[in-house]
Amino acid sequence: MPGKAGTVGLNEFTKWKGQNAKLMVTGFVMVAGIPLNASPLLLSRDVTPIASLVSENDVLVVPANSRFQTAEDLIAALKANPGNVRFGGSSLGGTGHVAFAKLSQELGLPLKGMKFIPSAGGMQAAKALLAGEIDVVSTGYTEIDDLLKNKTLRVLAVLADERLPGIDAPTLKEKGVNVSIANWRGVVAPAGISSNERTRLELQIARMVKTPQWERVLSQNKWQNNYMDVASFKRYVQYQESVIPALLKNLDLIK
Repeated sequence: MPGKAGTVGLNEFTKWKGQNAKLMVTGFVMVAGIPLNASPLLLSRDVTPIASLVSENDVLVVPANSRFQTAEDLIAALKANPGNVRFGGSSLGGTGHVAFAKLSQELGLPLKGMKFIPSAGGMQAAKALLAGEIDVVSTGYTEIDDLLKNKTLRVLAVLADERLPGIDAPTLKEKGVNVSIANWRGVVAPAGISSNERTRLELQIARMVKTPQWERVLSQNKWQNNYMDVASFKRYVQYQESVIPALLKNLDLIK
């Protein structure tokens, strides 16, 4: 159930109060989408946090035949004429949008003079990229993995503190641009489930993340392990609910 950075699905999910056989995937995008879409809901209050699972840094990607051969090419083009580079990669307030805003901030460029074209996700943005509607996309690696493997797209830079295993591309920090963006993902249950039901779900996931199968999934998708149990995840969600709106305000994305 897509729409408005996941807040459409969140609104429906809250109607399943007390149903212990329902889970919803959430993350950075939804926490940011709540203030951006003026939703009255909070993940720490209106659902039951169960576990954080993974985090994934964004990558800057271009078509194989792009005029940007390197991250330096992109930076130079932005400095020369920021309005001549069309960015895409997420819904408004998602990691791609925040990456775009932070990039403009780090380069000292006015946000209003740059172009960001929102999409429902990385694959939709990649299609627009290949159609020539966007010049560069910031998205999670796994969303466009197949297009990278068949060399339809290229990674210009990784938005992380360090290079990521299996991705032959520098970080933007190596180029003197301090932009690091990661989308974390976790699961929540509806509000109103019993403490026994919450513990059962917590233990199921705790067992799952220790399996060899899960380790393979992390490796295959180039995800970073970000597992947290119920108590730690709830504290993390509350922290994110305090810092992400402040970040969006600093980037002039909300008032």
